[in-house]
Amino acid sequence: MSEQTASSAIEAMARELSGAPLGIVLAEAEAILAARNGTSSVIPLLPPFHVSDDDCYLVLPEDIASELIEMFRDGDVDLLAEAMRDGLVVIGVVEKEGRGKVNLHVEACAAPETLLPKMPFAHSARVGRGHDPIPQLNAIDEAYVTVSSKLVDEAGLEKMLKKPEQASASWRPPPRRKDLAGVDPTYAWSRQQRDGSVGIEAVLFSEYEELVMLLRPARLVPTAAPSLLELVP
Repeated sequence: MSEQTASSAIEAMARELSGAPLGIVLAEAEAILAARNGTSSVIPLLPPFHVSDDDCYLVLPEDIASELIEMFRDGDVDLLAEAMRDGLVVIGVVEKEGRGKVNLHVEACAAPETLLPKMPFAHSARVGRGHDPIPQLNAIDEAYVTVSSKLVDEAGLEKMLKKPEQASASWRPPPRRKDLAGVDPTYAWSRQQRDGSVGIEAVLFSEYEELVMLLRPARLVPTAAPSLLELVP
């Protein structure tokens, strides 16, 4: 494949997967590297096994995946950047091929750090006087990947608008909702863009043992000020 063809394929993949739910699965680092380099089109998976309804996956080494929630919770954007470097976004099919053996057959793949700069934001929401983006963000179809969680609440939105880059919980179950006491928080990584908007680079949902990530699901666009950071004291 020529360099130009490879670049076109990456751009097409970036457009296709913008905001799409990526089921997170685990594999050995060597197997991920072999798929990335094109020396193998099959990635043997490690348990727990999950199947994406859309055949879209984020494959992570086991050690990184085990700390993913902590990276978001602790605001460790440097480690998140490493996960984007060492992981692999895959379009493919998971198949059981023997007792305890499950493989991901790769149709197309790219490192998240390669996709993100080429990936458009799937949605835009206005922020400012008379514009509350929370209902719009929580109505995004692709964000309905768990039974009860949402993408953002007021506290999560405020955090996104306060710093040029940050990772933290973007939604937590309301404390008075006892029926949601066992629901996990949603986490988001956001950073200011060159045009003054704030882009939501990644969102992490968790339910039971399953993790799902959205890449570039939305950006927050100011209604008046050059930068959203100027709207928050």
